[in-house]
Amino acid sequence: MADRFHKFIGLCVVVLCIFVCVYMLFALFFQSSKKDGISFDVFEGESVAALSTRLFEEGVILHPQFFRRYVAFKDIDRKIHTGTFFVEGKVTIQGVANALATVATREERSITIIPGWNVRDVAAYIEKEDIGTKKQVYALLGEPLSRNVFAAGTPSLGNTLTLISHKPGDLGFEGYLAPDTYRVFSDATLEDIFEKLLIHRDAQFTDTMYADIKQSGRTVHEVMVLASILEREVRTDVDRAIVADLFWRRYDLGWALQADSTVHYVVGTNGSVFTTPKDRDTDSLWNTYEYPGLPPGPISFPSLSSIQAAIYPQSNEYWYFLTTLDTGDVKYAKTLEGHNRNVATYLR
Repeated sequence: MADRFHKFIGLCVVVLCIFVCVYMLFALFFQSSKKDGISFDVFEGESVAALSTRLFEEGVILHPQFFRRYVAFKDIDRKIHTGTFFVEGKVTIQGVANALATVATREERSITIIPGWNVRDVAAYIEKEDIGTKKQVYALLGEPLSRNVFAAGTPSLGNTLTLISHKPGDLGFEGYLAPDTYRVFSDATLEDIFEKLLIHRDAQFTDTMYADIKQSGRTVHEVMVLASILEREVRTDVDRAIVADLFWRRYDLGWALQADSTVHYVVGTNGSVFTTPKDRDTDSLWNTYEYPGLPPGPISFPSLSSIQAAIYPQSNEYWYFLTTLDTGDVKYAKTLEGHNRNVATYLR
């Protein structure tokens, strides 16, 4: 009887070992993508655990836990470099790990997108750096102040990203690139570069942020629009949160936001924070002096700070604000009379 029991236990162990081996082979070599070949990024300071989770969410790998164990077993986890990596042929965990083990030898360069820049600024920068032309930038990102910008064909940029799924399809990518300094391959295409910036922006949004936006009754796109205005209106995190609450209350009441930054965007100026009466009379849906509420789309590429301010405004009782000419300090008022006094004191 004991002999039969031992044989049974031995058989179970053999079956279990076979199952584990089959599972490991399946996890290691099973193709995770429907298409052959893929590129993926490793961001600065990103841990193997964070990388495995992100690659799983992006559909690059199927088993994040097994991926972490495999790269550790292959002693790759301590040798991963920041950059863009390529898997040729079938996309498997083994293929991704092999790509990570290969140190890129292609020449790289740095590009910097400044918070508060808009598509015009990016196009000028790309042309100045001899990376591409303004026409090529507009073809990929869309021209400012335009609807149905991709009527001739929708670009493939960001089509798998959660954040981009919240962007109206008739608008370009104004506001949706993440401003930062990046390392890119010198021979990278504009599409590759912009995809990298969109992925970085998408990674900035957490499930909690999406849930809090929904709870607030706003849409993700509305948050992006307001954040782009905050970026151009005030400088500090504290002021952004205060002005965000002020603007949301105006928006909810159907008031005109009267943000000079939107007028600058409409007329294409980047000088003083103030605008002329002629500028403010310009007929455009992006002109918040002429039209109440938010403009159809963002006016700049906001920092994460401005996005967080739009999601988490600081409750207050102010209805008006201005920025001083000399120091850029923000002066608030609860009434129009108080605001007029601030104008007389700080702007004249």
